[in-house]
Amino acid sequence: MRCLLFVSIVLSCWPATFAQVVSNPPFSAAIARARALEAGALATDVPHHIHYDLKLYSHTGKLTRGTWDMWSDPLRFTRSDIVAGDFHYTHIEDLVHTTQWRHFNTVMPLKVYDLLQNYAEPGFAVSYFALPGHDVHFEQVQGSPFSCTSQVLQMRVCFDPLAHVLAFAEMFNQTVTWEDWQPIGTHTVARRFRIYDAGRIMVEASGKAEVVKSFPPGLFTIPPDEPDMGEPEDNGTAAHKVIGSKPVKLDMLYGNLLIRVKVDADGKVHKADLIDADDDDLIHDAMEFAKHLTFAPQVTNGVAAPFEQYIYLRYALGEQAE
Repeated sequence: MRCLLFVSIVLSCWPATFAQVVSNPPFSAAIARARALEAGALATDVPHHIHYDLKLYSHTGKLTRGTWDMWSDPLRFTRSDIVAGDFHYTHIEDLVHTTQWRHFNTVMPLKVYDLLQNYAEPGFAVSYFALPGHDVHFEQVQGSPFSCTSQVLQMRVCFDPLAHVLAFAEMFNQTVTWEDWQPIGTHTVARRFRIYDAGRIMVEASGKAEVVKSFPPGLFTIPPDEPDMGEPEDNGTAAHKVIGSKPVKLDMLYGNLLIRVKVDADGKVHKADLIDADDDDLIHDAMEFAKHLTFAPQVTNGVAAPFEQYIYLRYALGEQAE
């Protein structure tokens, strides 16, 4: 059983002629435009296949290689396959009948979770800047022009000012980058995507896209005798309900952790094991938080029983809308 927990606390000069034709659009409009330009986002897309080679680094520096393949037949089907070490994940969506099928074989690595959270857009930063009052403006960053939000709480999101696609996002200690955009039909694909933590690379996806004239037979066929397993972070089932936790004082940091907890029959955590973390500085506070969780007891045949669960824990200072 896996669940997803969130920890949060509420809490350049340009030529005059150039400036005359440029406005400061709201962030919500800028991110919507960027998303609409990405391959697979709209029905106007062309049939295509995107392939990435993955390099995923644990907090100890261990490298796991993998691949990510995405196929899109607009208005009809999509398919995504991720392989990372022993982890295999397939997601087929039938857009005509609005059904989907997901299958995986083991616990999803944390860096795959990070990849899926940030590839299309940096969800944590977007949720903040999408609030009313945030716009984007032109500025120079290390000598290059970008269209960026103001920097707030050590966060900002920047776009390519001409192509209007995502360029980079900063979230406290993490930086996400999209580079070398490749046109595909009227849309585009980043040939390189990276996530850094304090300058250390955690995730790298390098690849390309191609137009597909004919998809392989059976590519989008959903196996009739295998049920949808749901999302790998919750194992497709209702996660055990958290009914109690100990408040945690958070630092100006951001990142995710994957922790395995062993829970007694009374719902108290008696052991917590770190599987992986985005940043070593997150570990102490996150482990203390995990150890003091209280779950609703798991009752089997009328008897409370101990259980084991993997949790994806987000360490985030600031208000998070999920």
